[in-house]
Amino acid sequence: MKNIFYIVLSLMMFASSAEAKHYIVTVENNTRAPVNWDAFVTRSGGSVVKRYDFIDGALLDLSEEQASRLRDNRVPGMTIEEDRLIKLILEKKSSAKNLSDISGVSAADLNKIPVSRPASQNTAPALSSRSPFDEIYEYYKPKGEYPWNIIRMDLNEVWKLTQGQGVKVAVVDSGINYEHPDLKPNYAGGINCVKETNPPLDDNGHGTHVAGIIAGAFNNSGIIGIAPKASLYSVKVMRRDGYGQYSDILKGIEWCVKNNMHIMNMSLGVGEGFEAVNKAVKVAVANNITVVCAAGNESEKTLIDPARIPETIAVTASDPNDQFAYFSNSGKGTDFIAPGMFIYSSFKKGYEFHEGTSMACPHITGMAALAYSLGYRTPEQIRTALRAASVKLGRMAVAKQGYGMPLGSRLAQYYQGTLK
Repeated sequence: MKNIFYIVLSLMMFASSAEAKHYIVTVENNTRAPVNWDAFVTRSGGSVVKRYDFIDGALLDLSEEQASRLRDNRVPGMTIEEDRLIKLILEKKSSAKNLSDISGVSAADLNKIPVSRPASQNTAPALSSRSPFDEIYEYYKPKGEYPWNIIRMDLNEVWKLTQGQGVKVAVVDSGINYEHPDLKPNYAGGINCVKETNPPLDDNGHGTHVAGIIAGAFNNSGIIGIAPKASLYSVKVMRRDGYGQYSDILKGIEWCVKNNMHIMNMSLGVGEGFEAVNKAVKVAVANNITVVCAAGNESEKTLIDPARIPETIAVTASDPNDQFAYFSNSGKGTDFIAPGMFIYSSFKKGYEFHEGTSMACPHITGMAALAYSLGYRTPEQIRTALRAASVKLGRMAVAKQGYGMPLGSRLAQYYQGTLK
């Protein structure tokens, strides 16, 4: 009888634990005192897994019944969402075998002289309408340390004033390969939010590619970034497969706030419903962190979260001919546009080409780092400086390009008071 009792008890405990899930709950807290989450779960049931005092939130272990009861009885200002594992990497890896398989890209487009190629490289290879991507990549592969997209940002004049030294840039992503020769000189630390006992090393490659665009170092080899002397911090919130937990992103943003980051690059996101993360981003901005976000790669006429919220700087993507990238999202709230196609940058081992608003976003992060180094310290000051430094790309709609593409030469002129 005693043995049967223990078996039944064990089954009941197993059923209870199998039923429980993790939920992120935030509340409106008008006092300065931290929320008493222990008292909260005493009333609602469940248990506290982790507190996020910086957003008046917590990760709670709740049964579906308890979570449903909370939703039904929630008060204004409360959010509750399941701590989901979702695909977060915004990458448009070229999977088509031929140019004609991709909407918006043709051999004729690629045979145009790109606006930013040096004169010695202004003749594209003769491409047929069925040319493989390898030919295109060979054409856009930099002959020296300067990829076409870095040349396009017209940085020489601003680099005479600053190269981003003294600026702390957090790459909230899959980590950084901090042993990469182009990134090692600028790597300054970080955190692994996926597994805190491990270093924040990139096992996917996405974060390393992003980091190279922001702050690839001057070392006469490989590639160079927009702010080649900025300090890089690896905030690993994504796993090898590109998936990540909401709770890990919150942990990463909290680390950025506590460690006084100056700029955050977020080449990640979801369609909508990122409530706790959006709240965390707003707190980061309130703590004078400029948050730069990718618009999304679904060709939708709306931005994803957290780019959608006004506090962030939302970035869409352009191609080498200053046309709107066929995959880029757009919509109300777009701030700037930057190169996002055929982008050559650092990777886990060596270098790779990638496409996406994930690649456009770090161009603006790098420009924000240059602006910060020039003395524009608040997110609004940085946004204002980059707006002044921007040029419109033809007659492209505001929803697609916002204020346009910020250029280094114009940022230098704005700083010196000579901008016309």
